[in-house]
Amino acid sequence: MKKKSIKDIAQDLGVSKTTVSFVLNKKGDEKNISKKTQKVILDYIKEVGYQPNQIAKSLKNGTTNTIGYLVPDISNPFYAKIGRMIEDLLWEKGYHLLIGSTDEKKEKEELLINMFVNRQVDGLIIASCFIKGDVLKSLSRQNFPMVFFDREDPDFLANYILVENKNPMKEAIQKTIDKGAKRIGLLSITPDVYSLKLRIDGYKQALTDNALEYDENLLRIVDHNHIKESAQKELKYLIEAGVDVVVFTNNQITATAIWLMNMHYPEKVKEITFVSFDNLDIFDYSMPRVISIAQPIMSIARQSVDILEEVIKSKESKNTRIELKPKLIER
Repeated sequence: MKKKSIKDIAQDLGVSKTTVSFVLNKKGDEKNISKKTQKVILDYIKEVGYQPNQIAKSLKNGTTNTIGYLVPDISNPFYAKIGRMIEDLLWEKGYHLLIGSTDEKKEKEELLINMFVNRQVDGLIIASCFIKGDVLKSLSRQNFPMVFFDREDPDFLANYILVENKNPMKEAIQKTIDKGAKRIGLLSITPDVYSLKLRIDGYKQALTDNALEYDENLLRIVDHNHIKESAQKELKYLIEAGVDVVVFTNNQITATAIWLMNMHYPEKVKEITFVSFDNLDIFDYSMPRVISIAQPIMSIARQSVDILEEVIKSKESKNTRIELKPKLIER
């Protein structure tokens, strides 16, 4: 069955295309179209199942009411929760969300960005590992609406919604030192990411402030492409090195390490304390004990949406930088 067009509906009802268009766009009262005629048109539209041509509407209005959400891994609970909150906030404003995972790969990130832009998204909310890449630099020069969160490049002017990294990490580690910790190791992924560098700086600063030796061999890097296997190898190294605290730069490695500890080192779970930047609900009842730094997920989502909407409406980047404070959770 052929889909009905506005022209078809107008012919069927004996009214003009303009009248049908006004009613569809909720301008019937404004254009002095009678309530009876409006009802006839709306009832008929419902009866025939008319759906507006979104592509044509987008070309006319210059907007698609879609936003791209691009993160390293949407299965990571941190990005998943923020994504869901952003989706809900955008829905209230009449926008739809398109989601993509970059897997920390430059080529895939740029491919997805180009795909979103070619689909004429109205803006991007992105946690990028390659902020100064050619594609993002080009979009920035065009004042394309973008908000970056979680990750920052200090040399790249843009809209950033960030969380303080260095001091919260230092303060969390200080809690373990105050209770007698002397030998503290760290597991991280992708140390080239600026936010993770700051967390590692916080780790080093905590050691320096307490006159504890910084042993570079206790700072271990986990391969993000093979987290389970790599984390098992690096955790084994730290345990054999005699650490009493292991610090993690994100919750994904922490959760993996909890599983590994209980599988391979159950006799050690009460002897070692974990410190995690990022929080998960399972940390409330897991062993080893986890001191976590909980990021303000709702604030990150709300600020990202608010800033992006402002940029879309003003058609110019504000280069706004907002840094939020996380919450320390002791267990």
